[in-house]
Amino acid sequence: MGMALEGVRVIDFSQMMMGPWCTQFLGDLGAEVIKIERPGTGDWERGLPAMGQLLAGDSPFFLAMNRNKKSVTLNLKDPRAKEVVFRLVETAHLVVENFRPGVMDRLGLGYDDLRKVNPGIVYVSGSGYGSSGPYVSRPGQDLLIQALSGIAANTGRRDDPPTPAGTSIVDASTALLMAFAAMVGLFHRFRTGQGQKIEVSLLNTAIATQCQELAAFLNLPKRWERSASGIGGAWLAAPFGIYQTQDGYLAIAMASLTTLGQLLDLPELAQYDTPELAYEQRDVIKPMIESRLAANTTTYWLELLLAHDVWCAEVKSFDEVVTDPQVLHNHLLETMVHPRAGELRVVGNPIVFSETPAAIRYPPPLLGQHTEEVLRELGYSAEEIVRLREEGVI
Repeated sequence: MGMALEGVRVIDFSQMMMGPWCTQFLGDLGAEVIKIERPGTGDWERGLPAMGQLLAGDSPFFLAMNRNKKSVTLNLKDPRAKEVVFRLVETAHLVVENFRPGVMDRLGLGYDDLRKVNPGIVYVSGSGYGSSGPYVSRPGQDLLIQALSGIAANTGRRDDPPTPAGTSIVDASTALLMAFAAMVGLFHRFRTGQGQKIEVSLLNTAIATQCQELAAFLNLPKRWERSASGIGGAWLAAPFGIYQTQDGYLAIAMASLTTLGQLLDLPELAQYDTPELAYEQRDVIKPMIESRLAANTTTYWLELLLAHDVWCAEVKSFDEVVTDPQVLHNHLLETMVHPRAGELRVVGNPIVFSETPAAIRYPPPLLGQHTEEVLRELGYSAEEIVRLREEGVI
């Protein structure tokens, strides 16, 4: 069975999560992704410790988002490396980069430079804030964008400090948006033959992911604050939130307070069962529910509430997530063999295609693992490759 992106060549200059997770999606679906890295050190994320540790010399974060790629090392400040890039771009469909704005242009590898080599190239550029504007020179990173965009300020309880998400949610969302943008660019290219430059940014993504909250802010006069009791959204009414049970925690989303009152033997909840009262009295309602749920186990409440179509779920740790029956059924966790780390369990591609399924074809590359292979494809002789290596170009 053929793969959806078989025959598409991607030149990937990106680092950290935004770009690499995007290009891994493309590689999972059959694209040939050639990852350009610095000689000696490679992608910055190769050296980012998780809990102070690396895994067989690489960061587990790097290993999580760089499978199905070839690694080529190039010193982009050397004109001979620039010639290699031009040869690659001549044969490519897509370029992905997430350097700070202006870096690729200063290297002579910006969109205007590369479209002279290949007018049909689709050039996807990711940044923290966009390619211009008052923040253009600032560092763009997930936590900083959560802070700037309002995400952190609207998360947590009223008396807590601003609270970031438990994962790099803006990086991940931008990677998905970048992959979508790349597909739109490729679709346009294959239909018309025209390339283009496409820009995505962490700030734009963070604002866009809050479209519903910002629509409420921009169009309703009422203002809000985070709840004192821990309602799960600053704009939402009780019972939305996390509740402690006798042996763990339970999440409850939308539910009729009248129904909850009947199930929990709390008939007084019915008096708050209007949208206005459920919001205004949320810090009265949530502690009432918490007190009742603490009297029995998570399993007991889950079975009772689900049987009456109350939207709820147990709160799981990673220990429980990796053995969760739905996670296992969905085949979300896969095993691949890395040349240095051995067997690695990783998150597979989350999309299900009926005709062109994703696949882990090869593990994350060692630094520069495919440099000679790719250069030979481009017509470099063995002697030229040896000389480029000796002179620090590759």
